Amino acid sequence: MNKQGSTSIFLMIAVLFLGVGYLVNKGIIVLNLPEDFSIITTPTSKPVTSTISDEELEEEFCQKEGTNFKLSLSEAKEIAILGECGNKLKDTYICNEVTGTWWINLDIEKEGCSPACVIDVETKIAEINWRCTGLLPI
Repeated sequence: MNKQGSTSIFLMIAVLFLGVGYLVNKGIIVLNLPEDFSIITTPTSKPVTSTISDEELEEEFCQKEGTNFKLSLSEAKEIAILGECGNKLKDTYICNEVTGTWWINLDIEKEGCSPACVIDVETKIAEINWRCTGLLPI
């Protein structure tokens, strides 16, 4: 192989490693490595192929800054419905990456309040935050 061909192959491999490293760093690819690298086993079952639906590709995730804790919006909604918030979820929501929480507005009437269901991506616990102004109506 000539020198130019070797250089091209080296550059392609370097770009591949950098690309994979970026995807791992962003949490797009997750590596499930054992704690003890001296014990690496190979699966005995045959690989299973599956297709990913458009819905799964468009799934939104909330990830707590500086951690690997993340939670999909659909899972957060499921936790909310089964938890304290019940089936009162609105379509408006936001991810707070600093606190690692999904905030989903609730369809609950309480004077002076704008309630939201807060789902923690780490603990996977849902609770109502009433977000009341504290002002009394005249």
